[in-house]
Formats: sequence, C-alpha cells, structure tokens
Amino acid sequence: MRFRIPLSKPRLTYVFLAIIIAVFLAEEFTGGSTSSRNLIRWGANYAPLVDAGQYWRLFTANFLHIGFMHIAVNAYSLYILGREVEALFGWRRFLVLYLLTGLSGAVFSYVFTHGLSAGASTALFGLFGALGAYYFRNRQMLGETGQRMLGNLAITLFINIAIGLSPGSGIDNFGHLGGFVGGLALGWFFCPRYAQRDTSGGMYLPGITTLELVDTNSLGKQTLVIAVFVLALIALILFAPTTI
Repeated sequence: MRFRIPLSKPRLTYVFLAIIIAVFLAEEFTGGSTSSRNLIRWGANYAPLVDAGQYWRLFTANFLHIGFMHIAVNAYSLYILGREVEALFGWRRFLVLYLLTGLSGAVFSYVFTHGLSAGASTALFGLFGALGAYYFRNRQMLGETGQRMLGNLAITLFINIAIGLSPGSGIDNFGHLGGFVGGLALGWFFCPRYAQRDTSGGMYLPGITTLELVDTNSLGKQTLVIAVFVLALIALILFAPTTI
C-alpha cells in the first residue's frame, strides 16, 4: 500500500534566501560584515542596546551575517532545510516557524550570553527541531523512512554540537539552543497530523492501492500555541538581567 503525503511547493525559502544575501551585500558595501560597529548599525543582537529598549534587534539580527563563510554555510543550510520544512508544513506554518524560532534563538542568546550576535542559524536550528518533531510524531506511519530520517537528524545534531563546543569556534551555542528548542516546541504542535483518505475508488489491490493523507492539524490550536510561545519569550526578556 502506498501513501501520498500532501506537499507544498517551496517559495518562501527562496524569498528568505534572497533577503539574507541582499542584506549581506549591503553590510559589505557599507563598512564590512565583520565590523562590530557596522553590524550594530545594521541591527545585530547587541545586549546593551537591547537592554536600552531596542528589542527589534532580536528580530533583525537573524538576517545579518558575519563574513563570507557564515553567509555561505547558512544560505546552503537554508536551501536544504527550508525547502523540506516548507514542503511538509506548508508556507504559512513555515513562515511562523522561521520567524519565531529565529526570535527564540535571539532571545536565548540575549538572556544567556549578553553579547553581540547575528545570523540565520537560530532559525535554521529551529527548522531542524521542527523537522525532528515531524519525523518523530509520524514515525509509525512513515516506517523505516521515518526512522532513517530521525537517525540522520540525530547524527547531524551531534556533529553541530561538537563543532559548537570546540575551543575557539566562536559559535553562539545558546542562540542555536534557543532556536532548536523553539523548533521542537512549535514543530510538535504545528506538525501535520495525517488521516487517510481512500483515492482508489474502493478497490484495495495489494501493492497498488494508494491512500491520500490529509492534514488534520487545526488552525485554532496552532494560533493558541503561537500566543503561548510569544508570551513565554516576552517573559524571558522581561526577567533577563541587564547590563545598564
């Protein structure tokens, strides 16, 4: 028996790719992407200014990058991860996942490191977490394919943790952690939950019958999850220690 999983055509992934590349070029032409002063001017996550009330930096920082390798790795990762998550979750849920997990990563970075940070990897780890939630929740229906994908994700996560914890990596591990945790949480509740709909005309033939899977995840539940998620981030910001 075959299953037809509903997939969306990725579009927003390419929009976000275009945005981060355009912003990176703007950084380079206005003082350089490795200049702390220029990064702060463009909206990097800089704790003293966030303390002063510039909370918008927790959003804009996710579209900035520091150096060519940073943008190259993140752009490639977004191309791979983004298309898969957008295809499985649909563009609306993908939009929320990308923006809110990027925000949760920036909030974790601000609260626990209180330094200067930038990059789309917060949102990328969020997409990674959402993908893990998808394959875990649908592991029985997806069978060996789901188990294999979970194994691949676990290996990739282990490699990224090892790189992040290596001496002198300069990686914002708390930013990655915040994005990943946010992705797991949102992905768990946003994850498509499938019901079977017969499209074979009632003829169940071994090896031929195809069942179409219909997403039954309700919009009302997703909206409630978004509200709770945003309130939790606001609470984290309000109770964070300040440097001023």
